[in-house]
Amino acid sequence: MNEKEVKELIQKGYVHCRVIFEMAGNPKEHVEGSLKKYISAIKEDPEYVFMNEYYADCEEHDGIWSTFMEAQVLVSNFEKLNVLCFNLSPASIEIIEPESFAFTEKNLTDWYNDLLSKIHEVSIVTKSLQSENELLKNNLGRSIRNLIVLAVNEPKTVEEISNKVGIDMEHLKPFIDFLLKEKTILQDGNKYMHK
Repeated sequence: MNEKEVKELIQKGYVHCRVIFEMAGNPKEHVEGSLKKYISAIKEDPEYVFMNEYYADCEEHDGIWSTFMEAQVLVSNFEKLNVLCFNLSPASIEIIEPESFAFTEKNLTDWYNDLLSKIHEVSIVTKSLQSENELLKNNLGRSIRNLIVLAVNEPKTVEEISNKVGIDMEHLKPFIDFLLKEKTILQDGNKYMHK
């Protein structure tokens, strides 16, 4: 697409922007393929016109592969720009043209409602994950306490309990202390046993 065609689309209401999409994970081939597949799916919408695409080499940092794609994109209107930002999750966006926008109250209302909708969606997911995390932590704590109780059917040291239940001594000690405090297990010297 040449510069004249870009200018014509901008005059029709298109927004010209620079967008960066990032992807990270494992293995390398999956990360590279996933980013290309994701971009390809976005391109199926004719209201996004991709130009000057650049795919960075996939690099490894601390065992995680990451890459990014940068492109100039012509977006058909402000509403589709909202969809791009709120639903398609670019890492970065820079508006190139037009230099200024004239908003109606409807445009601004729609923008804020899209923003609020995404905030509410994220809030619901966050609360759900927090509840799930709390439930998992409680259940894991109960499981570890039960493992300790079962392991001390005869007197054992912390090291022996650690070997039996498969949890290192540093992380096991708070559970043992808790069980001692609630008098579920007893301590005799450096050994612990079921009450």
